[in-house]
Formats: sequence, structure tokens, C-alpha cells
Amino acid sequence: MIKSTHFAVQLSRSVWLVTFVSEIGITETRRMTSVEFVAMIEGEARLGGDGAEREL
Repeated sequence: MIKSTHFAVQLSRSVWLVTFVSEIGITETRRMTSVEFVAMIEGEARLGGDGAEREL
């Protein structure tokens, strides 16, 4: 499994720009709604993540 870290910037009240950077240097940027972003963070919390890492 490859771990990644994400960086998020809130563009507006309901839109986030989230960039994921993997431990091997792969990057992916996604535009997310606030609902999607919160769901992602809650999912990481349920999996025991620290809120900044996920597995690809």
C-alpha cells in the first residue's frame, strides 16, 4: 500500500482544492465540495488516520 499526504485549500465557502502527494512522488489534485471533504476526513478518522494520510 502506498501512503499519501493531502494539503487542502478552501476556495470558497463550499469548495476545497485538495492535493494528494504519495510517498513515491505521485500527485493528484481534486476539487471537492465541503460535504465531500468532510466525508473524506471523517472516513480517515474512522480508519484511525491522523487526518493527513491515506492509502492509495
